[in-house]
Amino acid sequence: MEPKSEIFSQRLVVAVLWNIGLQSLLAMLLILIIETDLIHPITWFSRAFSEVIGWRMGLNIVLLGLVSFFQAYIYGSYYMIPLPKYFTRFSMFLNIFSLQNVTFSILYALSGYFAMSLYSSLAKSNFNTLKKKCDHYDGQCLIEQSLYLQFGGMWIGIYYFLNSHIFHPTIPLFSHVYQDKFQQIKLAISNILTSGFKNSVMPVAYYCLFYILWGNKLRSVVSDVYSLYLEDPPLDNTFNLSKSGIWIGLWFYTSLFFISVYIMKTVFNIVLTEPMKFPIESDSGLTLHNALAQKSQFNGYLGAQDLRMMSMCDPARRLQIFTLSLPGGHPRNWNNLLVKCLDIINEFTKEIECLNGDSKPVDIDNTGQRTQLSFSPKSALYTNNLRNMAQSPQLLEMKDHNKNTVNDTFVNSVKEECNTMLHKLCQKPGINYFFGELSDTKLKYLLLQAQPVMWTCEGLAVIVAASLTEDKYGVVQNDLPTIMTKLINLKLSLDKLMKPGLIPRKHILNDAIAIKIRTALISTVKRSIYKIVITFSKYIHEIPLDPDVQIAIQPFLLCKEA
Repeated sequence: MEPKSEIFSQRLVVAVLWNIGLQSLLAMLLILIIETDLIHPITWFSRAFSEVIGWRMGLNIVLLGLVSFFQAYIYGSYYMIPLPKYFTRFSMFLNIFSLQNVTFSILYALSGYFAMSLYSSLAKSNFNTLKKKCDHYDGQCLIEQSLYLQFGGMWIGIYYFLNSHIFHPTIPLFSHVYQDKFQQIKLAISNILTSGFKNSVMPVAYYCLFYILWGNKLRSVVSDVYSLYLEDPPLDNTFNLSKSGIWIGLWFYTSLFFISVYIMKTVFNIVLTEPMKFPIESDSGLTLHNALAQKSQFNGYLGAQDLRMMSMCDPARRLQIFTLSLPGGHPRNWNNLLVKCLDIINEFTKEIECLNGDSKPVDIDNTGQRTQLSFSPKSALYTNNLRNMAQSPQLLEMKDHNKNTVNDTFVNSVKEECNTMLHKLCQKPGINYFFGELSDTKLKYLLLQAQPVMWTCEGLAVIVAASLTEDKYGVVQNDLPTIMTKLINLKLSLDKLMKPGLIPRKHILNDAIAIKIRTALISTVKRSIYKIVITFSKYIHEIPLDPDVQIAIQPFLLCKEA
C-alpha cells in the first residue's frame, strides 16, 4: 500500500495523462472542423491528417502537457489543503490577495493567453501576431485584433480563476455510485459543451465593455513599447468593434477554453475520486482507520468512502473487523475503527452545536469524546439473546485537584471587557459591513465538508446491523449504546437547524449545493438510525441506553420518523 502522498501524486499523474489525451482529441476535432470541405471529402481528411501529424500539432501537445501539469499542481494544492475559513468580507478580501492566489492568478492569465494563441494558430488566422507591414506607412503597424484576443485570453483566465477558486471553493465531488471512467465522461460531455458555450457569454461581455472604455490606453502602451502605428479603425469604438466581428472569435475561443478546463476538471474529479480499498490491518501500509484519521481532506474522503463500500459489499473485510487479536483476544481492529468513526461524528456534532448556540455543558473525556447524552451500561441488562464481550466494571475517574491554583480574576475580567467592547465596535453599521459575519457562511462551510460524515454514519450503521448475524464474539454489540447515543446526538443537533421559526437568519442557506448536502445529511443520519433500530428491534429494550436516548428512538421503532 502506498503512503498517503504517493496515492494522491500517482492519481494526479494519471489524471494529467487522461487530460492530455482528451485535450488532444478536442484539438483534432477543431482541426477537422476548420478544414471542412464537403465538396472534396478526400482533400478534407488528407489536410486534417497532415495537420494532426505536423510539427505544429506536436508543439501544441507539448504546451498542452505543460499547462496540464500546471493545472494539476493547482488542483492538487486546493484538494490537499482544508477549505479556507473566511466568514467576513475583510477576511475574504485578504484571502484574495494571498501570495498563493496572486501566483495562481498570474499563471491562469498566462494559460488563457497561450490558449488564445493556440486556438488562433489552429484556425490559421492572422490574429496571433501583433505586427504587420503597414499599407500606408513605412514601418510596422499594430494588428489590434491580436491585441484584443491576447488581453482577452488573460482576462478569461483570471475570470475563471476568481469564479472557480476564490468565490466558489474547490471541493472533491464524489459520486454516490462510482461508474466506469468512460461512462462518466460520456455522461458529462454534453453538459460540458453546453456549459462552455453558455458560461462564456458574460466574461466576453464584461471584456467588451472594458475594452470600449479603456482599450485606447492598452493600445497606446503596446504601440509605444513596440513603436507600432495604427492604420485600421480602432476597436475601442462600439460600432467598429461590432463591425469587425472579432468579439465573435473571442466568444468562440473562450468557449473552447472553458470546455478545455471543464474537461480537465471533470477528468481530475473522476480519477481522484475513484474508490480505493484500504486494508483493515497492516504493518507497513495505510490502514482504513489511519486513512479516516488523516486530517487531509482528500484522504479523509477516500477512507470514509471505503468504509461505506466495505460495510455494504465486502463481507471478507467485515469479518476481519469482527475477529479478535491473537494473543490477547482483544477486538483491536474494531476498536481502532470505532474510535476514528466516533471522532468524525463527535467533531461534526460539536460544530453543529456551536452553530445552534447550545449553552448546555458538554463533558469531554480524556479521549476527546463528547458525552452529551450519557449512559451507564450495566451488564445485568444484557441477556443471552445478544452476544457481548465481558463488560469491564467502570473505573472511578481520579481527578487531581490542585488546591493551590489561584484564578487570576483581574486578567479574566480585563479579557472579558475587551471582548465586549470589540463585539460592540463590530456592530457599528460601517464596520459591521467589513468585519461582520456574512450570512450562512459558517453553516455552508461546515456542510461542504459533511460528505465523510454521511459515509461514516452509513458505514457504521451497516456494520452494526451486520454484526447481529456475522459477529460471533459480540465485539460490535458491546459498543452499541455508544454508537446509538452518538447518532441520536447528531440527529438532535441537526433537527435544531430545521425547526421552523427558530432558525437564526445567519443559518438560512442560500446556496443550492449546501441545501442539497444538508438534506442528504439529515436523511443519511435518520436512515442510519433506522438501520440499527429495526435490526435490533427485538432486543432494543435490553440495550442499556440513557432515558433520553430511549425516548428519541421511539419514533424510529414505530417508523414514524420522517
